[in-house]
Amino acid sequence: MKSLLRSVRARQVNPAPPRWEVAFGRAAVLEVDLGCGRGSYALERARRRPGLNIVALEARRKWVEKIRQRCRQENIANLRAIRCDVAQDLPLLFAPGSVGGFTIHHPDPWWKKRHRKRRLVRPELVRQLVELLEIGGWIYLQTDVPGLAVEARQCFTAQQQLRPLDARRHREEILGGIMSHRESKCRQLGIPLERLAYRKVGGGVKP
Repeated sequence: MKSLLRSVRARQVNPAPPRWEVAFGRAAVLEVDLGCGRGSYALERARRRPGLNIVALEARRKWVEKIRQRCRQENIANLRAIRCDVAQDLPLLFAPGSVGGFTIHHPDPWWKKRHRKRRLVRPELVRQLVELLEIGGWIYLQTDVPGLAVEARQCFTAQQQLRPLDARRHREEILGGIMSHRESKCRQLGIPLERLAYRKVGGGVKP
């Protein structure tokens, strides 16, 4: 798995996060799709909401390259696909308080007990997400693995700056009901989904 952090440490440098307003050529609300896979959600989100700046993060090179190719073919200017290790590299990519929203669609459950430490949604990652979110920013997660949803809810509720939202309403009203590739498959197979959504509030204490 490609890690930007590992490369930075090997070169003994400490770069600042990119200035995304420069990368996109404008200042706009920044949304980040964590583990974007084939990019179905991120591409459609970018098409529907050209006023957003969207960054899609994925470890697999072939999918990052395909997303970039689609952007070139369709002239989608408000989406950037980055190959990285989401579990390690977020502080290198985003400044504290700079992200308007994070989406996490069907993170890998890593079923074997010895592999669970590789799960994306862990307390340390959720703390990072909260730090990187602007006040009023949100996190949305969906999964077809009930046990993973339980663990994720525990991680989110432990953060005092996060307030739970109606996840279904958030999906429809804020995210436009856009489906990821995995969600489409689950719908075809009749597999139920769990959805979670939270908003960052100020002051460090839940209202």
